[in-house]
Amino acid sequence: MNLFLYIQITKNHEDVKFFNPIISQLKAKNIDAVFYDIDNHSESFIIGYANKLLSESAKKIILIDTELESNFSKLMSLLTNLLDNPDGVEMFVKGNNQKLEKMISIFTCFKIFEITHEDEIIERIIHKFL
Repeated sequence: MNLFLYIQITKNHEDVKFFNPIISQLKAKNIDAVFYDIDNHSESFIIGYANKLLSESAKKIILIDTELESNFSKLMSLLTNLLDNPDGVEMFVKGNNQKLEKMISIFTCFKIFEITHEDEIIERIIHKFL
């Protein structure tokens, strides 16, 4: 199984976006993957299910959308799981969060800059699933 995991890290619960055009466009491409999204305000059972999907997936593409200095302590079990099992993990990071960047520095990450067009991001993600 392949997994596309979208993680939002925001300062406030109210800032979480419940629609992401990248996910919608990837789903429209009929990629052979399970799509799942969480945020740093998600309930523990939602994060637990993400951990289950990670452990069951051979290829894991993770898009992290983060804000500067946002707290991601609720995601520590998931991040620890990723660090303990890095095989098959590809990461894309949009935004800046120095603590997060230090934690995931063992992974090769594609840094998404604000000026990056969504089509380029989508093409890079699709290429990772091939």
